[in-house]
Amino acid sequence: MANIPNIFPTAVFQAGFYQEANFGSGYATGTVIGVLGVAMELTTFKMQNDYDLLYNLGSRVAETAYVKGLSVDLTTKFVMACDQKNWLSLLLNKEGSTTTYWTVPSYTGKIPSGACMIEDQLQHYYEVTGLMADSADISFEEGKTVDVTLTFKGQNVSYLSTTAPAGFSPTSLYVYPQDFTTWAAVKVSYNGNYGSTTFAVQPIKSMSLSIKNNIDAFYGLGNIEYVAFVPKKLEVTGKLEILHDSNLLEHFMRTVESQSSTGAYSIVITVGSSEYSTPYTITIDGIYWNDGSMNLKPVDPVVDELSFKALNVKVE
Repeated sequence: MANIPNIFPTAVFQAGFYQEANFGSGYATGTVIGVLGVAMELTTFKMQNDYDLLYNLGSRVAETAYVKGLSVDLTTKFVMACDQKNWLSLLLNKEGSTTTYWTVPSYTGKIPSGACMIEDQLQHYYEVTGLMADSADISFEEGKTVDVTLTFKGQNVSYLSTTAPAGFSPTSLYVYPQDFTTWAAVKVSYNGNYGSTTFAVQPIKSMSLSIKNNIDAFYGLGNIEYVAFVPKKLEVTGKLEILHDSNLLEHFMRTVESQSSTGAYSIVITVGSSEYSTPYTITIDGIYWNDGSMNLKPVDPVVDELSFKALNVKVE
């Protein structure tokens, strides 16, 4: 009888995240975050040594090779859960020890580092350390779940064999959230002003929000691993599809006429219900309407498609 390939389904693997006390310090000194959301999966886990070959004169065969630098890319997708908000600690800054919201302070660009522990079917452990959240894409769409795609750049991957890190506790790291959220539990309010008029928007068919930290990784002499990550300019962008709203379109057109905006416009997204836990409130501050279009067809409803850029975002 032929040997059966030793292939294991993804379901036998476990993965959980934590926030490091110091960049690259790993699990022992970190704060457990756990599973980031409902139906979490690691869609990308890529390690690259980036070897370069060296050739001698007169030879077509490489003499040796060296590692230019180690890089790690990790992408995770999950459904936003109201009973697990701490994934935001990997993306944004917690304002303070007593505050309940995450944002990006104006001048302090520091964001915390995280790490991921992966355990396979034989209880072998792989620890990804020095993870920095590069971007987050959140999708709100009619009739679907609220989905998040989170990308990281990492410093290193350690194979720990069957020896778990000091203090490792699967019961805390692999806690699976339950309170998944769908479009039915999303409320959107646009509280921008034009003159003295405040209004509510028409029904929104879909909305997307992108937050980019634009992480830049730095090597140091004598080390093939990254020694530091620097978050560069924050980019907050988004797009929405909305049933035609003349008031909202007036804000867009007014911006075009003046070639400027007050920056006072904001969108507040409330996600989830209080049945299980406190909902998310995502405030997109300082919106500048970037481009827009209308879909005009006989009989069909008129839909405005508008994209924006924003100064900052706050989640509480």
